[in-house]
Amino acid sequence: MRLSLYYLGIPLLALCACQGGMNKEMRDYAATADSTSFSNDITKLNSASRKRVKSADVRCRVSNVFQATSRMEQLVTRLGGIVVESNLQNESVQHFRVPYSADSVKDVQLYTPTANLTLKVPVEHLDSVVYSLTATAGYIDYRVVKDQDMTLKYLANALKNEHQEKQEAQLSKVAPAKKGTTLDVVEYKDQKADMAIDRQMDNLVILDDVAYSTFTVQLFQPQVTDEQVVINPDRVTRAGFGTELLVALRNGAEIFRNILLFFIQLWPFLLAGALGWLAYRKLLLRKN
Repeated sequence: MRLSLYYLGIPLLALCACQGGMNKEMRDYAATADSTSFSNDITKLNSASRKRVKSADVRCRVSNVFQATSRMEQLVTRLGGIVVESNLQNESVQHFRVPYSADSVKDVQLYTPTANLTLKVPVEHLDSVVYSLTATAGYIDYRVVKDQDMTLKYLANALKNEHQEKQEAQLSKVAPAKKGTTLDVVEYKDQKADMAIDRQMDNLVILDDVAYSTFTVQLFQPQVTDEQVVINPDRVTRAGFGTELLVALRNGAEIFRNILLFFIQLWPFLLAGALGWLAYRKLLLRKN
């Protein structure tokens, strides 16, 4: 029994040591994500210690989607931001063909160029970037600017992690219950460590959102036509006169054949009609 507890204790101590090293590494990496040094005056909404997340969402019409998208990407990159996603596409509205010459047609396609961008902009440049886009827009469908205060959520995560760190010394002395095992203690500590890491990551996400605002942009422009003169496929794929003549003769013979077979299939009805007519004639002659 002592030998089995000894072998169980070795992996437990190793796991605790690994968790301790991991927690130390996480604390060094995410030290700013566990800070509780906030201003005591909760009314100071613009205090540097508060965690304010700004974002913007704009949908507008521009004269040229491709040029406007390129300018936005260059501007954000020059300001130290990140182009998370840039999606340009043409939404087809109508497509038709009109005759152009004896062997060609004009292919006309009506479409609307659109672009969807997701940008990460340094928070101090968000207003200027939004203004740069809306100032050149011909029509603004909507413009939404948000400023969310994530201070209380950030503070709650930080306080929970500080409280858990104070209990680590006590948790190291936790023994299994009467019906429990050493593995239950290890799983319990793993759950606590996972919760602490999740809170640290949440706070790191908040810090990232505080430093870099998310700017989503939808661009569109007036409908554009794309015209191309192409070969008329009906004329190119049409068979020669001799071939069409033979096909026409064959089709006529096929039609005649089908009609003949149709009337042949009606012979019982034709026979019954003929017999009925003869009977009627005989009856009519007797009356006369």
